[in-house]
Amino acid sequence: MKKKLIKNSFFKTATILKKAKTTTALTCLIGTMLFTQNAESQLTTTTGSLVVSTSVASTCTVAAGAMTFAAYAQSTITAFSTVTVNCTNGTTYTVSFNDTPPGIGQGASSGSVYFLVRSGGSDATSSDRLEVSFTNGSSTMTNAAATITGTGTGSSSAAGTITGTIAGSQTGKTAGSYSQTITLNIVY
Repeated sequence: MKKKLIKNSFFKTATILKKAKTTTALTCLIGTMLFTQNAESQLTTTTGSLVVSTSVASTCTVAAGAMTFAAYAQSTITAFSTVTVNCTNGTTYTVSFNDTPPGIGQGASSGSVYFLVRSGGSDATSSDRLEVSFTNGSSTMTNAAATITGTGTGSSSAAGTITGTIAGSQTGKTAGSYSQTITLNIVY
């Protein structure tokens, strides 16, 4: 009987241990889940900010088409040139003739009269120059005056038209080609 009792005790103990192992494993699993869940609920979130910035630089270019007059025959003639501006969108600009002081050697004889000079000639010699004046609409263009103003669109666009007029009755001019390069300023 003692053997039977030991055998039964042994099976009971084995069953209890087996249940204990299962219970222990289950308890560990539940404990881990609770700990993990509890650890996650302990995390804190805060916020900060990131400032991102840049700028768009204002830039402008200006150009004008060639102003070509018909051959001069001592009568008044006119020619036109379209001024084209390309400025960054929203950039205000002012276009004017170069502000070099007028005078012999500078392309102008007085504030509003410019010389077209014969190729190979001299602007100091009356027979080598033709007088021309320029207007922008109804205003005479002079050094740094009678400007063309506008606001850039981000693409090249016509800003205005300059009209050149060679007055008639300029006599004694030497035959040849007459020209002058006038610098345009753009301020923006």
